[in-house]
Amino acid sequence: MRRIALIALLILTSCTGNTGPAETTQPAALTTLPPATAAETSTTTTSATATTDTTTTTTTTTTTLPPNAAAGFALSQVVFGDLAFVVITNRGDAPGTTDGLWLTQGQAVRALPAVELAPGEQAVLGLGAQPPLDLAGMAAVIHIGPSLGPIEQTGGEVGLHNSDAFNDPNSLIAYVAWGRGLHAHSEEATEAGLWDGSSVEIIDETPSISTGIYPATHASDWAVDIGG
Repeated sequence: MRRIALIALLILTSCTGNTGPAETTQPAALTTLPPATAAETSTTTTSATATTDTTTTTTTTTTTLPPNAAAGFALSQVVFGDLAFVVITNRGDAPGTTDGLWLTQGQAVRALPAVELAPGEQAVLGLGAQPPLDLAGMAAVIHIGPSLGPIEQTGGEVGLHNSDAFNDPNSLIAYVAWGRGLHAHSEEATEAGLWDGSSVEIIDETPSISTGIYPATHASDWAVDIGG
C-alpha cells in the first residue's frame, strides 16, 4: 500500500513539468524620455511707437585767419584829368587800414586818412579840385585834393608807401609809371622788385589805366581803358 502511494506521487510530479522555481515576470524596462517639449507659448509683441525728440543744433562758424594773414594794398586804377583819382585795393587775406600809408607823385606826398578795408574791398582817393563821383562797389571815397599836382595823361607816376621814408625802396608797396617825363621813384621801385623800369604806353584820349594783376610789376600788367 505504501509502495503504491509512492509510485503515484512520482507520477504526479512528472506530470506537472519542471521542478524549478516558478517563472517571475520581469518589470518593464524604465525608459527615460527627454524633457517634454514645452508647449508653444503664444508671445504677444507690443509695438510701441517711440517718440524721438529732435534737437536742432545751430553751429556758429568762426573764420580763423592763417597765422601769416595780412592786408596787401595795391594800386588798381589811375584816372587822369580834372577829376583825377586813384583806386587802391586790399588784395590781402585780412582786413587792413590805410592809416600810415602815403601816396606820392614825384616829390609831392600825401598821407592817407585811416579807412579800414576788408579783403577785396576798394577805396577811391580823389586827387582833383572837386570830390570824385560816387563809384559803385567802392567801400570808401577819400577826397585828398590836388596836393599831388595834376595827374596828367601825358606822363606821371604814383607810388604807395607804408612809411614816410619815400626814398627808401623798402617803403614802397605798389608803383606804376605811365607816359613820358620824370619818374622820380622808378629807381626805388625797381630796386624793391615792384617795377621793372618800364612805362605804360598811353594812347591819345586815354582816360585811365587799370590792372587786375597783383603785384603789377610791368607796364604790360596794366591796361589802357579806352572810353572810361
